[in-house]
Amino acid sequence: MPPNFLKQPGNLFTVGRRCQSWSLWRFLGLFLILWSDTDLSRGAEAVMEDTNLISGTEALWTESMLWDEQAALSAGAGYKDNVLLSPFHPRSSPFFASSLDLVVLRLPLDGWEIEGSVVGEDVRYWHNVGTNSEDSFLSNLRVRRELPAGFRAGLEWRGLFEKQVLDISTLVSAPVTALVEGYGFTLQPSLRKELPLGLWVQIEAPVTHWYLQAPLDAYWEYGTVETVGADLGKRADVTLSYGASRQSHSEWVALDPYGRPLPQHLEVSQQRVEAAWHQYWDSTRQWRSSTRLVFAYNEDNGGGYFDYYQYQAIEDLRWQTAAWQIKGSAQLVDEIYPIQGVGILNGEILTRSLAELSIEVERRLCKGIKGYGKMGYQQAQSNYALGAGDYIARTYTFGLRWEF
Repeated sequence: MPPNFLKQPGNLFTVGRRCQSWSLWRFLGLFLILWSDTDLSRGAEAVMEDTNLISGTEALWTESMLWDEQAALSAGAGYKDNVLLSPFHPRSSPFFASSLDLVVLRLPLDGWEIEGSVVGEDVRYWHNVGTNSEDSFLSNLRVRRELPAGFRAGLEWRGLFEKQVLDISTLVSAPVTALVEGYGFTLQPSLRKELPLGLWVQIEAPVTHWYLQAPLDAYWEYGTVETVGADLGKRADVTLSYGASRQSHSEWVALDPYGRPLPQHLEVSQQRVEAAWHQYWDSTRQWRSSTRLVFAYNEDNGGGYFDYYQYQAIEDLRWQTAAWQIKGSAQLVDEIYPIQGVGILNGEILTRSLAELSIEVERRLCKGIKGYGKMGYQQAQSNYALGAGDYIARTYTFGLRWEF
């Protein structure tokens, strides 16, 4: 089952919702930022709350004054010691990396809010170790409209192109990684209702289509996500969401409990619960943390061969001043497959654990120019026979970022 990243916040490449490895969730983390928690959008909300610009001053604002944008270009070099996430024969390579980050925002002073973004990264390896490049490009356009009685309607479009080495173990019935290439889109209407005491409720109905090259498969996915949230003043909020979705694959067929093909095309149902807490820890908003706990359960329409339980804990911490920014992230994932075995005849079911740690330090060198350094650590372990699927990968990147 292919990546399922686009359909909801909190995931980049989820290979069929069954392949929600930490590598994929890393990109989903990126989507969460774009979807609901960008500093730009939070900053805009804070400005409106603190200055009361709407009250009696509408005539002073022109259409051009409602728009704001941020853009950044980055270029750097780095080194990865296990490009293909191999358990037995790691192959390393230096690389060049370049990226684009563009956000355009229209302030909702007249009830209309528009936010668009384009984020892309290109990595070129000095040695061809199985792939000579990795690429990812994300685009996002969201339009929201304030309605009477505390309602807010929204419509969001998201698109993604991905060429990445990813862990697709949950897809192919054994721990394995592969170079995944494909693109997809999501169309997501939403409706939110503000309640007393800072509470709110929201329902979304995303529809996603993925076009994926082998070894993956194209699929449609549709479902709903219901969220209850509470704004704890201007510095914190908590949310609890429940999502249910269904995937319909184009070519893949369902499997029986022993991995043998069945006559029907594969369909996968997923249920997902997420609790999140976002907190600014000081009045100047220099310290910020984000904590998420996720439980997901997948169930296929065959013999349950691809059924699995997944538990996630994700923690992000950021410290920011006018000259410095330091960000750290930790993601831990446990997966249990109640039907799949471990490759030996002992009746033991497959279990996996995945971890990703990262830290990024950014320093302003002069107006519009920043230097940055990033370090990442990835590890996967399972009880599969002969240690297949166990790997470690480390990545180091240094470069410059130009903001304009």
